[in-house]
Amino acid sequence: MDATLSEVHQELVAVGAAIAANCEPCLAYHVQKAREAGITNDQLQAAVAVAQQVKETPARLMIARANRLLGQGEDRPADTTSSRCCG
Repeated sequence: MDATLSEVHQELVAVGAAIAANCEPCLAYHVQKAREAGITNDQLQAAVAVAQQVKETPARLMIARANRLLGQGEDRPADTTSSRCCG
């Protein structure tokens, strides 16, 4: 089995990683490389949306935890039984 990613997949992963790393130069570079690889703006926007969901989940959970600690909600652990990491 060949586990090598295609150039398209590599660039989509790189765009997501650049967003996760808050690296603007990396994002600009990989968006350009993605376009050169034939990735459409719609595909790039979809990749950015997924990256945003994954990146924002820890912040959203931390705010919810802070609110619970400050008496703004029930103080219970976050639900970690979900089969999705960022749903």
